[in-house]
Amino acid sequence: MGNNLGNINKMNYFTPNKPLRYYSHYLNLALRLYRGLFLNTLGFKSPLVSGHKLTYNCNLRCNMCPFWQRSYKDTSLQDEKRIIKALSDAGVCLIAFEGGEPLLREDLPEILEYSRALGLNTSIITNGVLLNRKIDSIAPYIDGSIYVSLDGIGETHDKIRGFRGCFNKAVEGIRSCAGKTFVTINTTIMKENVGEVPDIVKLAKELKVSISLAIVYNYEDISIEQLTSQEIKKVANTLIGMKKQGYPIVHSIDYLKIMGGEQAWKCKPWMVMNVDPDGKIILPCYCLSNYKSSTKISNVSINSLWRKYDWSKYEECSKCSLHCYVEPSLIQSLNLRAYLNWTRLGQKIFS
Repeated sequence: MGNNLGNINKMNYFTPNKPLRYYSHYLNLALRLYRGLFLNTLGFKSPLVSGHKLTYNCNLRCNMCPFWQRSYKDTSLQDEKRIIKALSDAGVCLIAFEGGEPLLREDLPEILEYSRALGLNTSIITNGVLLNRKIDSIAPYIDGSIYVSLDGIGETHDKIRGFRGCFNKAVEGIRSCAGKTFVTINTTIMKENVGEVPDIVKLAKELKVSISLAIVYNYEDISIEQLTSQEIKKVANTLIGMKKQGYPIVHSIDYLKIMGGEQAWKCKPWMVMNVDPDGKIILPCYCLSNYKSSTKISNVSINSLWRKYDWSKYEECSKCSLHCYVEPSLIQSLNLRAYLNWTRLGQKIFS
C-alpha cells in the first residue's frame, strides 16, 4: 500500500480538506456494493455485510447476552487479518466488529486500519465504557459508525448491563466522539426498558447522534421474559411516529412495521455473514444457529459455500425481526422506501 492510500485509511467524514482520491475510494466501494446487489439479484449469492466478533471477553454482564459466558482466548492479529481478507475477497463491503467488547483488544486500532486498507466500510459495536479512553486511537479508522449500546436511562441501563455507572460512562463515551466519528445508539428493546424507549430516542436527538433499535432475541442459553405482541406493536408504532417527526431513527418505516408484525417480509440471510472470534462461519444466520459453528473460514471457499448452501427454506423464517437481516433483505427485495432510507444514510460517506 502506498502512502497516499495509507493516508486515506485514516480519513473519515470529519477529516478536513480531504483530497479527491478520498472520494474516488468511496466511489469504488459504492460500485462494488452495487455490483454485489446486482449479482445477488441474478441469483449469484454472496455476502455484502459482515458482523465479526473479535472476542467473547467482556467487561459487562448483560442479562440478555450469552456471549460473555463463553470462555475465550483472543486470536492473534495475523489470524484476524486473514479472516478480514477472506471476507473482503468474498465480496463483503461493510463490516461491523463486535464482541464481547472489542475495545478490550489492545490491537483493535491495527485491526481497524487493516479493514480500511482493504476498502471495507468499517464500524464497531461497543458498550461504550472504555470509549472515552480509546476514541482517539480508533476514530481515524471508523468510516461507518461507532454503535454504542444503551438499553435504558440511568439505573435501568445499569441493571440490564450488570454494572453500576455504565450508563454515565457510555454517555461520556458518546460525547467524546463528537467531531471525530459518527455514533449510533444501539438499543435492545425488552420488558425492562420498553417504557423508556421514547426517552432513549429523545436522548439520541439531544446527543446529536442516530439510534438503532431491535426487539430482544431469546438465545437458547438465556431465559428472559418476552414482550407480548401488543407491547411490540405499541412500541413499533411509537417509533414510526417519532421517525415521521424527524427523530434520528436510522431504520426504514418498513422495518418498523415488520418489527410490529404489521408487514410481511422474505428473509435473505445470505446477504449478511457472521463470523465468530475463531473465524468460524455462522450458518444460516445469527439466530437459528445460536451463534455456534464448526465451519472455519480458512477451510472453505466462501463464494462456493454460499452458492451451494440451501438458503430457500429460510426465506419464510420469521423467528426474528433483527434489523441486520430485515433491512438488507428489504433492499435486495427492491423495496423502494427501504432503499431510499439506506441511500440517505450512505450519503454521509460522500460529504
